[in-house]
Amino acid sequence: MTNIIGNLLIFFSLSSSFASVYFYFKKKFSLFLKSYLLSCLLCFSSFLFLIYCFVISDFSISAVYQNSHSTKPLIYKIAGSWGNHEGSMLLFVCIIAIYGSLFFYSSKNIETNFRNLTIFFQNILKIIFLLYLFFLSNPFDYIFSNPTEGLGLNPILQDPLLLIHPPFLYFGYIGFSLVLSLVLSGLIKNFFDKEWASLSKNWVIVSWVFLTIGILLGSIWAYYELGWGGYWFWDPVENASLMPWILSVALIHSMLIMEKNNTFKSWTALLAIFTFSLSLFGTFLVRSGILNSVHTFANDPERGLFILGIIIFIIFFSLLIFILKTNFTDEKKNVVFLSKENFLMYNNLFLIFFLLVVIIGTLYPIVLATFSNENISVGPFYYNTILAPFVFIFLFLMGTGPMMKWYKNEFKSKVSLIVSAGLISLILVLVSSYIPKKINIIYVLGLFFSFYLISATIYEIALCNTLIKIKQNLGRNLSHLGFGLLIMSITLNSFFSKEYNFMINLNEKFTSDDIEILFEDFKITKQSNFDQFSTKFKISKDKETIILRPSIRKYNQPEQLTSEISIKNTLLKDFYLAINYSSIGERRLIGARYYENFFILGIWISSLIIIFGGVSRLVFRK
Repeated sequence: MTNIIGNLLIFFSLSSSFASVYFYFKKKFSLFLKSYLLSCLLCFSSFLFLIYCFVISDFSISAVYQNSHSTKPLIYKIAGSWGNHEGSMLLFVCIIAIYGSLFFYSSKNIETNFRNLTIFFQNILKIIFLLYLFFLSNPFDYIFSNPTEGLGLNPILQDPLLLIHPPFLYFGYIGFSLVLSLVLSGLIKNFFDKEWASLSKNWVIVSWVFLTIGILLGSIWAYYELGWGGYWFWDPVENASLMPWILSVALIHSMLIMEKNNTFKSWTALLAIFTFSLSLFGTFLVRSGILNSVHTFANDPERGLFILGIIIFIIFFSLLIFILKTNFTDEKKNVVFLSKENFLMYNNLFLIFFLLVVIIGTLYPIVLATFSNENISVGPFYYNTILAPFVFIFLFLMGTGPMMKWYKNEFKSKVSLIVSAGLISLILVLVSSYIPKKINIIYVLGLFFSFYLISATIYEIALCNTLIKIKQNLGRNLSHLGFGLLIMSITLNSFFSKEYNFMINLNEKFTSDDIEILFEDFKITKQSNFDQFSTKFKISKDKETIILRPSIRKYNQPEQLTSEISIKNTLLKDFYLAINYSSIGERRLIGARYYENFFILGIWISSLIIIFGGVSRLVFRK
């Protein structure tokens, strides 16, 4: 019975969406909007009903059977509703509907035809994914054998952060669907100008903030859950979230120029089209089965190809409108080489370069495996080697650009500020270089340009002479300050952090450099759904002793082994220990991975500052 109710909700939502299209072409705009809102309500109701099915453990629903268990805590039953392919796609469609509804209720004062067309395009996107959901990825598929128990949720996903990490990512990804709808309707209705940029920029920032929060939560989760020892691994699915993030940063800067002087309109439109396209590309990577990752939800090439077809259709249709409706001759204005708008465009070009590096590093192994059956992994060495030199220039442009003036070349008048920020950065680098025994050029340049961006941003804040000006620039200043702190923390982390891999027996010691690690004890415990092999290690260094207790869990439903990390957090560094999978109950040689991770807290805090910068821009918008 529950599967019938769920399918009816999706079917009537789809029907209402089609009715909305019909009323739009018939110019019955009141009925168009009402049927659209009804479709959104039905879609959201279907997702709430799916959550209800998970909560009551209705194992006649395939998605519930595959991803839940009657003994699971309530929060993980709820998380299970989007911790799978079908449920996550239903959430995907719901968020498209939510953004469309929010736009409807917040845009009653803008031009009616433009507003209606934007909602029309948002409705078309919802129809496309509802059709995919209903016919190829139905979350309410019925199991006729009516099982009495489910298979359970992947233990790695049974974590409080996984309650909020996917929804935040989705609100980031899918928010760019509304930006795409705004672009297409703006081009068609000849409303693609400064006013459009002022209206649409806030929706881009909202989506960017959600995406940034989602990436940060995923990084924190991976750090303490996966046992890989770090905060970012250049996993293809991590890259899938990074790609639209990079492009959305470029889009925000481009919209600033468009809002100020009505130029770079073609560039802005293209960035908006491809930002959402890259968000869909991330969906394709996760659900196509071409990746083997802890993040992936499905291994179904047919459904993956359907998503790829959707991406191609959306890109083709959007570019067709762009070509037909864009006037490429209305942007020829005098270019001032060292003006603020040009510094923003230089940054945009660097962002596009960063994006291309990430795309190549992500796709090359996939293409190689497809055509040659050769599997390779593109890791940190590739990205760090290529990106690091250009990141340093990017930091300089970020620090210098805000000092410039719109439409004017006042570089000479700002030389004293630039030199002052540079001297402060040089002094800080010299002081920092006395701490380590050895330094290298990457360490020096990474710290110098990070300090430069931080110093230049603080200068700009200090030069603001009114509270209004401080508020207007607060979002940008916080984001730039946070980014400078982030690169500084990453530089210090990569230079100071250490890793030790070793095999050890009970009561044995591992020694290296100035550290001593003793495998002191272990015990075995049984819980309701897993057996746990817990260990006790004593780490001694520089007359300091800490105790770490990593463990291995063997889950019963579903049957899976997980490594539980032990971390001792301090202000400057984390003591981090993980053990390899072991046969629970046997006294045997075990593998261990010990890390001293420096400035992890700085990475988390700087990311939060960047997020607060985006939020501040929304709160104190002009």
